[in-house]
Amino acid sequence: MTDLKRFLIVNWYPNKITDSDLARALEIDASLLSKWLNGSLEPPIERKIQVAKILGVDSRLIFSDQSELVEYD
Repeated sequence: MTDLKRFLIVNWYPNKITDSDLARALEIDASLLSKWLNGSLEPPIERKIQVAKILGVDSRLIFSDQSELVEYD
């Protein structure tokens, strides 16, 4: 399970927000998001930053491979 998937389980799903909702917010196909969540495809850094902004968190919380600080608004 990816760090992103773990984060969503704890912080996103309890609020009844779905993977489809996140895919819509990212303006991507749900099947692409699914590949990111199951770890079969790594999202590009730009998308990692976008995901973190949508979720309102520092990207290092959901993408452990990121060593640089990415701030969020």
